[in-house]
Amino acid sequence: MADDKLFNYYERQDVLPTFGNFKSSSELEAYAVQRRELFSDKLALPPRLFRDADVLEFGPDSGENALVFAGWGANMTLAEPNRLAHPKIEAYFARFGLTGRLRELAQADVEGFSSDSRFDIIDAEGFIYTVQPSEKWLAIFHRLLNPDGYAVVSYYERYGGFFELALKAMHAAGKVLTGRPALETAKMLFEAKWNSIPHTRSFESWLMDVLENPFVRHRYFLDATALCTAAHDRGFDVHSAWPAYRDSLDIYWHKKVLPGDEKLRRAARHLDRSRLSFLGGRKLYLVGKADAVQAISASIEALVRNVDAMIDNPFGESLPRVVAGLASLRETIGTTDVLADDAADIEAIAATLDSFHRIFAAIGQRDASTVAALTRSDAAFISAWGQPAHFLVIRKR
Repeated sequence: MADDKLFNYYERQDVLPTFGNFKSSSELEAYAVQRRELFSDKLALPPRLFRDADVLEFGPDSGENALVFAGWGANMTLAEPNRLAHPKIEAYFARFGLTGRLRELAQADVEGFSSDSRFDIIDAEGFIYTVQPSEKWLAIFHRLLNPDGYAVVSYYERYGGFFELALKAMHAAGKVLTGRPALETAKMLFEAKWNSIPHTRSFESWLMDVLENPFVRHRYFLDATALCTAAHDRGFDVHSAWPAYRDSLDIYWHKKVLPGDEKLRRAARHLDRSRLSFLGGRKLYLVGKADAVQAISASIEALVRNVDAMIDNPFGESLPRVVAGLASLRETIGTTDVLADDAADIEAIAATLDSFHRIFAAIGQRDASTVAALTRSDAAFISAWGQPAHFLVIRKR
């Protein structure tokens, strides 16, 4: 039976996807250092901002992030719909002497949470893209936030998620070609890729979180420009994002005040030119003419849609479109003005697209052994992950 919401999927799996099982203060502090870097350096939300702040976190899972916020001095209200997580959260706060900072633990999701309180910060990471349309949760956040309050979200971005969808399509094709179960097929195709990076979760967890997750699909992924526009229309300004949603090369007099509509227009222009960067997971900024930028954006959009369709029908009409689209994008990049740190970055995305082209061509030939050989050994394939997860901080006007 299809899962109505993401937490239903995890509840049915009887697993907490982010449980870190922290046992010591040193383990918690090591994690807090990573969070401090993200919030201070990338999102311009220093820990001091959390001191005595009323923070609402939606979907805390087992509560690791909530522990960090509480350690920074925040008063936490947690809305976690998965009942399996509640004992873990309560045990965590007790273990680290932070029970006094846990003001409320509600069994509710974003749409089901009700409170007369207003909050300084709302945090919703890793799932909010599945609550659609985005205007729904934006309205809820706006109602629950104090004026000048912040909302922090992370989500799957549409263009940055291409490689995630491509891996799912390869996995779907591999299961058909070999007749093997999901885990065995995934290890055959992706174990070398998985082992090439440091990670804190198991391969089996990644299989569940990405390859088998019904919510990691194009229809849920959010376009960054559309999300910023929806937030603007709902009464929010963009405070920060990672990757950056503001053009950091934009220069004007510091006393000049740009209207909100103009800020949004400049951000949209910047995001249009960043889509190849999102796909490749590195600086590949499109600096050519607007029509060339739009052509590349359109080709990426078509690629994302076609590779997503392969997940349901690996050998249908979308497969040759993916093969042709990868070849076309590879050729286009070679003739497009791209700002990168050095030529090696452009060579790397070209090699990656070549690699994926070979793999999908082998799928089209129903050559399982070649597909597996490429995914196990091709350096460009193994190193490519894209930039699927984006963070956005918006401020209530």
